[in-house]
Amino acid sequence: MGRFHARLYKTDRARDFDHEQVRAGIVDPQQTTPVLVAGLGFFLDGYTLFASNIALPMISYVYWKDEVSSLRLTCINIATLAGTLFGMVLFGFLADKYGRKKMYGAELLLLITATLGVVMSSNGENGSMNVYGWLIWWRICVGIGVGADYPLSAVITSEFAPTKHRARMMASVFFMQPLGQIAGNLVSLIVVAVARGSNSDDTLRTVDSMWRWVLGIGVIPGAIATMFRFAIPESPRYLVDIEDDPVTAEFDATTLFSEPPVSPGFDSASFAPTGSSIQLPPMSSLASESGDEDHEFSASLPPATLNSHWRLAQSDIFRYFWTEGNWRALAGTAIAWLLLDFGFYGIGLSSPQFLAKTWGTLHISHAAPNWMIDDRPGVSIFDMLFDTSVHGLIVLNIGSFVGGLLLILFAHRIDRVALQKYTFLVLAALFIALGALFVCTYTGPPAIVTLYIFGQILFNFGPNATTYMIPAEIFPTRYRGTCHGISAGFGKLGSILVQIFSTYYHFGTGPGTVSTQHHGIILFVFSACMVIGAAVTHFWIPPLQQNKGKNKFWGGKPYTLETMALGRMGGKSRDAGLRKRAQRQRAMSFS
Repeated sequence: MGRFHARLYKTDRARDFDHEQVRAGIVDPQQTTPVLVAGLGFFLDGYTLFASNIALPMISYVYWKDEVSSLRLTCINIATLAGTLFGMVLFGFLADKYGRKKMYGAELLLLITATLGVVMSSNGENGSMNVYGWLIWWRICVGIGVGADYPLSAVITSEFAPTKHRARMMASVFFMQPLGQIAGNLVSLIVVAVARGSNSDDTLRTVDSMWRWVLGIGVIPGAIATMFRFAIPESPRYLVDIEDDPVTAEFDATTLFSEPPVSPGFDSASFAPTGSSIQLPPMSSLASESGDEDHEFSASLPPATLNSHWRLAQSDIFRYFWTEGNWRALAGTAIAWLLLDFGFYGIGLSSPQFLAKTWGTLHISHAAPNWMIDDRPGVSIFDMLFDTSVHGLIVLNIGSFVGGLLLILFAHRIDRVALQKYTFLVLAALFIALGALFVCTYTGPPAIVTLYIFGQILFNFGPNATTYMIPAEIFPTRYRGTCHGISAGFGKLGSILVQIFSTYYHFGTGPGTVSTQHHGIILFVFSACMVIGAAVTHFWIPPLQQNKGKNKFWGGKPYTLETMALGRMGGKSRDAGLRKRAQRQRAMSFS
C-alpha cells in the first residue's frame, strides 16, 4: 500500500500545495486525484438521492398500489433526510476530533452497505417481515452515509487544494452530484425501456425487480471510490493544527510531494534549516498566548481543540464564536443553507405528479396514487415511469448540469459571497414569475419548463454550490468539519420542512383550478425564502477574496484558509496573537 500510496499522490509540492511559500498557477495533473476521489463519493450521493426519487414510485406501485395518500413515501423521504442531517453533524464533529482520513472511508462503506440493505428489503415469506419497516431503517442508514460525505469531501478538498485553485476544485467536486443525478436518470430510463420491451405477464414482479436494479447499480462507483479513499493520507493541516504533530505532517507531505514543505501561515524566518531539510515549527507554542495581553500562558500549552480537556475546549469555543463574534458566520452559513434547501427541494421534488403538472401532461380525473400520472385507458405503468424519467431528465438535470459547469469555469473569477447573494435575489424574482404564471395566466408547459430549467441553472451556479463550499473555507481547522456539518444539517432541516410542506400539495388537471393557484402561492413562499437568504448572506457571511474598487462581483485574490480562520477580528484575534508571539519566541531562540 505504501508504494501505491506514494505513486498515486506524488506531485510537485513546490508548485501545487498550499503549504508552500511559492504558489504557481499550474496544477500538476496528479494533484486532481483527491478531487476525483472526493467527487466519486459525491457522484454516488447524487445517484443515490435521485435514483431513490425514481425508485419510490415503483415501490409504491408494487406494495401500496391503491393507496392515494402519499404519507408512506413522505415518511421514507423524511427518514432519509433525517439520517442525512444526523450524518452531517455527527461525521463533521468526528472529522475534527479523530481526523479526516479515519472517517472518509468508513462513511462510504456505510453508504454501500445501507444501499444493499435497501435493495434486499422485502416482506419475506408470507409476510414474515415488513418491507416498509426495512425501507425506513435502511434509508436512515443511507441518509447517514450521504450526509457524512458532505463535510468530509468539502473539508478534505479545501485543505488539500492550493489557494488559487481552491474554488474551482471544490466546484468540481460538487459538480459530480448533478452528474450522479443524470446517471441515475439514465439508468432508470434504460431499466424501464428494457422492462417495457420484455412483455412480461407478471407486471408486479417486473416492477419490483426494476427498482432494485436502479438502486443497486449505484454501488459500483461507491466500491471504486472506497479503494481510493483509504489511500488518501491525513490532511497535513489537521496533523499540524489538531494533532500537534508536525513530524508526521512533514512525513505525509513528503510522501505526497517531491520537495520538502514550507508550512503556511508562517514567515520564512520562522524555520531553521537542518542539513538539507526544513523543520516545521511545533504548533504547541501557538496556543500559549491569550488575546488579552494581561494574561500570560505557558508557551508549551497545546492548542485547545475538540480533543482537549472539555473545559479548555469549551472555553475556546466560547471565545472564538461568542467573544470574537464568529457565531455570525456560522449562523449565516447555516440559515442560508436552510432557506436554500427549502426552496431547492421545494421545486426539485421529482414526484411523478409534480413533474407531470409542470410538464402539462397530468391526466387524472380523480384522486390517484402517487405513481399515477395518467388514468386514461391503454396507458401502462411502464409508459408512466418512462415519462417521469424523461421529465426529470429535462426539467431537473439539464439545468443542474449547465449550472455546475458554469461554476467550474467562473468560480475563481467571481466573488462567491456576492454570487450567492445575487443569485438568491434572481431566484426570488424567478419564483415570483413562476407563481404568477400558475396563479394568473398559466400559459402552459413551454414557459413553465423554461423557467424551471433556468432556475436549476441558477441554483447550481449559485447558492446550491456556494452553501456547500463556503463553510469549508471560512472556519479554522479545529472547527471546520463541525461547522460545515452544522451548516449542512440546517440545510437538510429545510428539506425536511418542505417535505412536510409538500404533503399539502394537491395537483389539479387544468388551468385556473384551485390546486394550480395553490401551487403558485407556494412559489411565492419560496421567493420570500430566497430574499431572506440574500440578506443573511450579505450581513453575516465574511468575504473570501480581496475585493478592491467599486466592482464587488468579480472576485480578487482569494484569502488563504489560515487568514480566514482568524475570523471577524482578523489580526486582533487571539489566534493571531498566538502566532505572532510564537514567531517572536523562535526568532529570539535562533538569534
